[in-house]
Amino acid sequence: MKKYSDLFVFPLLLSLLGCGGETTTTEEESASITTPPTASVDPTPVASPLLPTPSVSTPVGQQQAATQNSFWAVNQHLDQGGTFYLYLSSEQLMSKMDNFMETMGGLVDAAGQELGEEEQQMATAGMDMVRTFFEQSGIRDISGMGMSSFEAEKDFHRTSMVVHHYPDRKDGLIWKVMGAQPHEQQILKMLPADTVLSIQADLDAVAAFDWMRKFITDTAPPEAVAEMAKGLAQMNQAIKFEDLLRSTGGELGFFVTLNEQNQIPVPLPLPPDALQGLQLTFSEPGLALVLKVKDQQLMTMISQLMQNPEMAPMLKQSVENGITMHTLTPPEELPVPIDLTPTLMQAGDYIVLTSSQKLAKDILAVQSGKSEGLAGTEEFKRLANGLNLQGNQLHFMSSRLGKEYSKLNKFGLAMAEMQAANDPDPQAKQVLDLAKKFMDVDGSKASGQLTVMQVAAEGMVMKSQSTGDPIGATVPLLLVGGGGIAASMLLPALAKAKAKANALKSMNNAGQLTKTMIFTALDNDGNLPDSDRWCDSIFKEVGTLKVYASPQDSFAMSQVDKGIKVSSYAFNKALSGKKEAEVNPNTVMIFETDLGWNGSGGLEDALEFLEFFDGQAIAVSTVDGTVRQVSNPFELRQMRWDP
Repeated sequence: MKKYSDLFVFPLLLSLLGCGGETTTTEEESASITTPPTASVDPTPVASPLLPTPSVSTPVGQQQAATQNSFWAVNQHLDQGGTFYLYLSSEQLMSKMDNFMETMGGLVDAAGQELGEEEQQMATAGMDMVRTFFEQSGIRDISGMGMSSFEAEKDFHRTSMVVHHYPDRKDGLIWKVMGAQPHEQQILKMLPADTVLSIQADLDAVAAFDWMRKFITDTAPPEAVAEMAKGLAQMNQAIKFEDLLRSTGGELGFFVTLNEQNQIPVPLPLPPDALQGLQLTFSEPGLALVLKVKDQQLMTMISQLMQNPEMAPMLKQSVENGITMHTLTPPEELPVPIDLTPTLMQAGDYIVLTSSQKLAKDILAVQSGKSEGLAGTEEFKRLANGLNLQGNQLHFMSSRLGKEYSKLNKFGLAMAEMQAANDPDPQAKQVLDLAKKFMDVDGSKASGQLTVMQVAAEGMVMKSQSTGDPIGATVPLLLVGGGGIAASMLLPALAKAKAKANALKSMNNAGQLTKTMIFTALDNDGNLPDSDRWCDSIFKEVGTLKVYASPQDSFAMSQVDKGIKVSSYAFNKALSGKKEAEVNPNTVMIFETDLGWNGSGGLEDALEFLEFFDGQAIAVSTVDGTVRQVSNPFELRQMRWDP
């Protein structure tokens, strides 16, 4: 019978990357959370932005929907009369999902009569797992979603988003793993002033791990349960996996800094006619990963792993503010003058890994109170004005990040202007002028954003404040969904464009090899080389291994970079030792395949490789020097292979 290891390997790996859980807050405790008084950026009375509210019935005088929905409960967390308002009820959708599950279950039962006993058991078990996951994951409990954007001041927007469930439906996985009681964001006592991006979130991986283990135990076939237990036992014996997992504190994140005092030049291959002094620089970046822990277990294990003889010469320990820092110094100089000295430390309840020792010291300076850090900057103070910072997630993005990106726009525009100046086509300048209207080359359109998410009695409430246009305020809240949609549309187009470019480069390589073969034959009494050493025969004339590697062959590209002889092209074996002048000029000479250095073959080899290539175009040349792209077997068979 088929193994079921896929059912639990993924959650185990996920748990390794996660963190431990907090004590779950009861509904009554959650309802007692109050919002501290803060100055509001907008005098208009609105619902308390992060206050869990009881279920709300339809107000007097308002229409009652024929089917119950969560509109008025969601509405309390949103701003009306702004630039954007959206409510979507999912109750009817979930009802249809219930019907769909029932229908699918019936189909599985009906189909089971025509299946063997083993297949029927697998189909039934699979359907039971899907149905159970839908019920226990918490997706079934989502009753509605809402979103609004409100311009509180000129170029200052408040955006809200709500994922709602009824108070008595909060036992699903997604309502447990995102944290419990909203709390003070300790990460703000660690972020340096030059932080430009920070994402910190509660994530109860212990609850997720326990849920997944119970889910598999209750629903998966016995062999899958046994294999999961065996895998866990091995991991516990090797690294005490579950003890380590439960020692984590239910919170993790990362942040990025930009040091404007150190501008790093980017080495770019500029054309000979490039403008004098044209150069792209960026502020030195820093990266920190943060994981909350309950004790020293994880840090102790990592420290033991670092006691590696190979790492010892590069690893140094130092003490800053009573905190031991483990710093790794790279043995070789980097191609760009950037500070890369990875440093690991446990600062209070957090294990922190930074890209440099300087960043680690900056974090400790903020944590000890020697520096106000990000919370003391004017940008953060403005974004935080009127926003309750107690929650379960904190996202920050500085306008400096957009301004840094504008440097790339400015550099690209300078290159485009240079090309347009040398282009006689008037449309080139028109396209450039149009691009200027949309490009932000001075960073004036860059916006900052601060978002807090709170797990409330009726779901998740997210509040965001941002500078800039209302779309900029809405984008951070749609980043996950919108980013996925954009990527699903953009990435295939980019991949297709890259594949087309690589196919053209492969044609150039095949053409160069073909011409070299012909010229070499002229110096050898007109004889083409033997098929078992054709690569060696023309290597001196080709001059570089790179021509033998197709850009469509990533393995070959990596090998030639190391100086290893490998070829992505083969020689038509039927031409071995033939007189070039006596061969039909339409005969195939070189074709793209994976037969290696000095590889040779024929039509069957080309067909096999084309099938493996899954419809992508391969380069094929003929004796007359013509090179074409071939993407289907029919065209390949129509070509002449016999001289």
